[in-house]
Amino acid sequence: MKKAAFAFILVLIVMASGCVSQSGPSQTSTTTSSAAGGIDFGSYEKGGVLAQWKSLADVSKVYVSEGYEDMAKHYFPNAQILPASQYDGGVAILSPADARSLLRGKPILITVSDYFGYVVYKLGLKFVGPDKGVFAAFNKDGKPYFVFTGTSKAGAGAAVEYALELAGGKAPDAEDVLRSGEFEGVVLKVIGDNDWNGIPDDGEHWYLDSFKTREPFIYYWRIVDGENVTVNGGFIRLVNGSTVYIHALGFNVSVDVKDSKNVELTYVIENVNPSVLELPAGAETGDTWVKLSTSEASFDIVPKELKDYKMIAFGDHRSDGGKEPPKVFLKIRDEINSDDALFIIDGGDLVYSGKVDEWAALLKEWKWNKPIFLAPGNHEYRGEGVNVYHTFFGPDDYSFALGDYYYIFINDVENDYGLSDEVFTWLEGELERAKDSGKRPVLVLHAPPVDPRPEGDHAMNPEDGKRLLALMKEYNAFGIFSHIHIYWYGEEDGVQMLITGGGGAPLYASPDQGGFYHYVRLSMGADGNIGVEPVKVSP
Repeated sequence: MKKAAFAFILVLIVMASGCVSQSGPSQTSTTTSSAAGGIDFGSYEKGGVLAQWKSLADVSKVYVSEGYEDMAKHYFPNAQILPASQYDGGVAILSPADARSLLRGKPILITVSDYFGYVVYKLGLKFVGPDKGVFAAFNKDGKPYFVFTGTSKAGAGAAVEYALELAGGKAPDAEDVLRSGEFEGVVLKVIGDNDWNGIPDDGEHWYLDSFKTREPFIYYWRIVDGENVTVNGGFIRLVNGSTVYIHALGFNVSVDVKDSKNVELTYVIENVNPSVLELPAGAETGDTWVKLSTSEASFDIVPKELKDYKMIAFGDHRSDGGKEPPKVFLKIRDEINSDDALFIIDGGDLVYSGKVDEWAALLKEWKWNKPIFLAPGNHEYRGEGVNVYHTFFGPDDYSFALGDYYYIFINDVENDYGLSDEVFTWLEGELERAKDSGKRPVLVLHAPPVDPRPEGDHAMNPEDGKRLLALMKEYNAFGIFSHIHIYWYGEEDGVQMLITGGGGAPLYASPDQGGFYHYVRLSMGADGNIGVEPVKVSP
């Protein structure tokens, strides 16, 4: 009797301890659960949790922010859709507003900028723009959380689309995945969600990719209402519905619609000077933009025939450490805007360290009444600053012609302040085009090939600088540079060079040695002669 009672009690103890259980289809096996519940991250290599998310998650319920219901029904048609206010683990599609508090303290989170709006933050770097998505998996209070969000509805949809690709067998790029304790996440970018609703619609072609630090960019083509739009002479900054926003990189912009179906699209070409362009009938214009609607398969915006004209060059208008632009830069900006020059060249060093907050402060003041063309400087071209630069100013190396001159812009702040063999090959091809067209080349780079100051060492690396200077001499190229915070104009080995680095950054010399704040007015003569006039600006 005592033995039977003891055996009965032992059975009760064993059952109560959970050693005897019945498995159900919704339960998670012990190989995927941690001792405290949730996901056992230690059972997976980096990226493995994201890759296996669908086998770990209960997708019969999806918690959704207000306004995101259609997206949830599109991606999870058989799930029960519940409000985000009830979210306590499981799968959720969240607006950036709803995701902020949930991700607070996580390695990837959502924050807010008064200029850029919602911003993704990932281990010290911020990523701006409404095209960013976040897919994160983590444990909280012993429960697994699978969160799809981003800086907009488009970003959240991109996160779900990416996750479904993983569920279909695509392997995540482990380099892009951030693993920290019981957290795994990735930042994504979507290009091609033209109506920004987070769903791949008819007439759209999505390009979707994760990234670690540098974002992917597609500058020259988009599918818009089923039309394959390709641009030369500028880059596609944004597509919103059937409107294509093109940032011009010169005065000759061409659009080609491949296999056109004669769908009418609207084009807004920004960063132009309409007064010097041949424009089609019906085009609308502003100070620096042209707008037209057409169903034509191709069209060109070209400049008028010009002889003598004026343009302006300046550079190095970063602060000395703070985020606010120097006050003298604002004075220079206002004086340049009052000038009748056709366009502006900026030699770079726009902000101090490339931080998003610095960019926000600058872009609030980025108010020009004429087009401005840039070469990147070393100060903005680092960390998160590279992405912001590319978002607003496009590719690094480009060229355009106007009148009797052929302008070539080059990034020389990477590769040890030099140029790769590939860029040198491209440059030689551009110089040949200038020669064949009878136009004088004008090269624009941040760092000059040599420092003209006695004992100066603020220039390109000597080997590449010497190679560049030889090419400039061979093709009679004129050089515009900044980087050295002075005004200097002269010749080096027979090459005409201008250094204009007095846009607001700390000066490197006394006034009599060129250490004064300024911009430079250049008279571009039809005969290839260039007049150079520095304009001093008091701080």
